[in-house]
Amino acid sequence: MKKLVSVMTVTLLLVGSTALAGGFLIYEHGAKSTGMANARTAISDDVSSIYFNPAGITELPGLQVQLGTTAILPFIHYEAAGPQTAPRRYPSYENGAYIEKPVNDGENSIDAKLKAFTPIHLYASYRLEATGLSFGFGLNNPFGLGTYWPGNWDGRFMATETEIQTFFSQPVIAVDIAELAGFKDTLKLSFAAGYNFVYGTARLGRKTDLRIGEVLSQGEALDGEGSLLMTGDAFGHGWNVAVYLELPKLLSVGASIRSGVSLLFSGTARFSFNQAGETTVELLSMNIPDETTGQVTIDLPWNMNFGIAYLGIENLKIAADFYVAFFESYDELKLEFECVEIGTCSESLNADPIEKNFGKSMQFSVGAEYVLFDDWTVRGGYGLVTSPVPEDTFDPGLPDGLRNLISAGFGYRGSWWGVDLAYMVAFWEGTKDNDVGGGDDKNPEGKASGTYTTFTHLLALSLSAWF
Repeated sequence: MKKLVSVMTVTLLLVGSTALAGGFLIYEHGAKSTGMANARTAISDDVSSIYFNPAGITELPGLQVQLGTTAILPFIHYEAAGPQTAPRRYPSYENGAYIEKPVNDGENSIDAKLKAFTPIHLYASYRLEATGLSFGFGLNNPFGLGTYWPGNWDGRFMATETEIQTFFSQPVIAVDIAELAGFKDTLKLSFAAGYNFVYGTARLGRKTDLRIGEVLSQGEALDGEGSLLMTGDAFGHGWNVAVYLELPKLLSVGASIRSGVSLLFSGTARFSFNQAGETTVELLSMNIPDETTGQVTIDLPWNMNFGIAYLGIENLKIAADFYVAFFESYDELKLEFECVEIGTCSESLNADPIEKNFGKSMQFSVGAEYVLFDDWTVRGGYGLVTSPVPEDTFDPGLPDGLRNLISAGFGYRGSWWGVDLAYMVAFWEGTKDNDVGGGDDKNPEGKASGTYTTFTHLLALSLSAWF
């Protein structure tokens, strides 16, 4: 009985456990940046600087507006480790006798369901020429991906569907220090600060292992399972600062820091069971509600990016970026249920914190942009991204790994409007060989050990106008 309650508690906690995986972090927030593998921190010719380096908007005249989206289509394949030479076993009942059955810890290779994601980006800036001040606003989805697995796959007791989406609203103000100090002809220098208002949603589905019923029912309730779907949302606040410096027609550098954001997710969990699962619940004399509520605090990481660009060749820009997200803030999770506080459900639902102990995620990018004619521009780039997920907590909610990014793009600029298009391919793999999903000797779950390979296509479109 205590084990079943614990399983449901861990299930709910997985809303947070996958929410911070590095693979959920999106760094593609504009077609120009995507075409250069996101090496844009030190380039100030586009209003998407509001995300990468808001101090750069001081170099944009008048009113600038941009709207776009990035279509993201990941292909995820699970290559099972295969039958174990000494498989774990769990107790069952068959033909009038108690027996032990082997546990499937990873035997059936399968592809995740295809699911497309379309994070948006909206930017606007306005420069007050006489004051040296520029104002900007950005809206995008820095976290906004997920995975959807078939309901009968090896890792169904860890995840069947997992998705998180965040909307960051970012008003900023930038000061053109060089303009105010009177040395802009020889050196450009600006500073920016902004506020982040964050709204997030999360969705989690998974199965609950109830094979303990095979023994309790003496073989009448085989393959007992439950299903859970949890949805929740949260609000949070943060801030950002940035600096931009340029030696005209030679070199530029930039840096941006965004604070962490604490999100208190509140949600509803809905439970259902197959016939064998219902029988098991009755045998355990448990009263499980159709739904219950809970909350968990998720700390989104501090992150910062640094960039340098060479501007010494006419019509050519060569840039390099370094980005780091400090996932160390994600060290543990603790879920609390309101029903425990008011005494209408078991105190066991408020389980002890689960340790995650994530590290940093870093991205190294290089990119180039070349103006072919006065109206057309071509771009290309390469990036390398490290995973923050330790080997001992790796799970298939969103399998992560060392990522390679290859991108290309082009743009057209008219008299008052422009369009940019970019394509990026990202590929990585990670191997799961840990005890996550191991359950116990009565509800064995399944570790889904094996190699997870992800191949993702990204297509970005940005429409811009200036007045």
